Amino acid sequence: MIVEKWTATEVKALRKAALRLSQEELHEVIGFQTSTIQKWEQRASLDRPVVGRSAEALDTVLANLSAAQLQRFCAALDAAQSTTAGHPVPSSNEDPIDATPHRPRAGELGLYAWEVDDDVKRREFGTLATMGLVAMLAGEQNRLDAGDVRRLLTGVDALEVEDQRSGGAGLVDFAVEQLALAKHKLDTCSYDEAVGDAFASATGHLAVMAGWLAYDADRHPLARRLYSDALALGTESNDNDLLAHTCLYSANQSIALSRAGIGSPYHALKLIRRARDLMRGRPPGRIHALVAVREAQAQGMVGDRVAFGRALATAWREMDSAAHYEPLEQCPQWLRFVTHSEIAGHEARGYGDLGETTRSVALYAAAADQQSSVRNSLHLSAWSAASRIQLRDINGAVGEGLPVLKKLATISSVRTLRVLEPVRHSVGQSASGDEFRHLFDALTEKAIAS
Repeated sequence: MIVEKWTATEVKALRKAALRLSQEELHEVIGFQTSTIQKWEQRASLDRPVVGRSAEALDTVLANLSAAQLQRFCAALDAAQSTTAGHPVPSSNEDPIDATPHRPRAGELGLYAWEVDDDVKRREFGTLATMGLVAMLAGEQNRLDAGDVRRLLTGVDALEVEDQRSGGAGLVDFAVEQLALAKHKLDTCSYDEAVGDAFASATGHLAVMAGWLAYDADRHPLARRLYSDALALGTESNDNDLLAHTCLYSANQSIALSRAGIGSPYHALKLIRRARDLMRGRPPGRIHALVAVREAQAQGMVGDRVAFGRALATAWREMDSAAHYEPLEQCPQWLRFVTHSEIAGHEARGYGDLGETTRSVALYAAAADQQSSVRNSLHLSAWSAASRIQLRDINGAVGEGLPVLKKLATISSVRTLRVLEPVRHSVGQSASGDEFRHLFDALTEKAIAS
């Protein structure tokens, strides 16, 4: 990647996002005084960029970035140049997502066409086009560059934003198609080593996002395949962040399958330990909070109260540290959901797994009130309603679950619908549960049809 002009934006993206260095530490790397670096970051502009030997030194540092560092640099530039409500959006000069819907043809997907044809249902693409979620990558292309990395990362962020708005079930097919296209480009396009690794890493993050969407749609075999893709791409690009990201999301799926009686919490613990090892030495913050809360979830399923409490205490401590020292806007997009309310929700679920249902229901109510995301609040309310069934509070379960069903008419999450199955079973054919039963059955039929 070549930076034509080093402005304050590029210098700060290189130092803070790519290298994660202080100004004093960057001084040790490139030899220029800290005061000079401060001047670059305060005054350099398109009209008065960094030039001469200074620019050459920055060029050298940029050329030696690893794939993960280059990916962070591109993402930081994109966010700095064009940001709305904290999320990167297309700039006026270059659209990270194509302006018109593009549906990949089988030939464009190469060896990966079978993944789309055999495993992905295609009924939702028209809906996606109306949402404005269109193709992340150009169809005809022979060489990849840093702009393609940025477009793909921006597309992954856009998918995450849309998932929070409308749920994952309607987005899976689109994400898998784009993943197949990205993998095909890795196989067939030309690129230099740094861009190739960065694009492989970005493709891996798309695979994790697609896996999450498949998990939310209750399509577990597909989710597992996508997480396997992400692990392979993380290994290929030597990106420990991607590997840890994948391990933690895959562990979450294993824990959910354990609750359904078809998975193992010990498999989840294995993945969590690998993520912890990969992130060892990182400063306190959200990544450690997520590792700890995943461990608490798994230990709750194992039934180890001591280990559950220890992991939960670590999660709260790391979350408190993150709240003070790790601004949300400086976090990767995939870690921004890690908040105090997220920890509280998993605490409630963990006590439920350990059999402390009354305590669990009380904690769910408090956690749902703290949630800033309507989608996450709905999921917690669904769990709370299901927990009330264990207390034989059918009326309370219906009263809490019915608003969730009404919202699920517009937020497509089969995962959340499945949580409410105990409530549906308990209302049976009783007249008091008519509305709940009709809504639940209608949504279930819709999920099966799609």
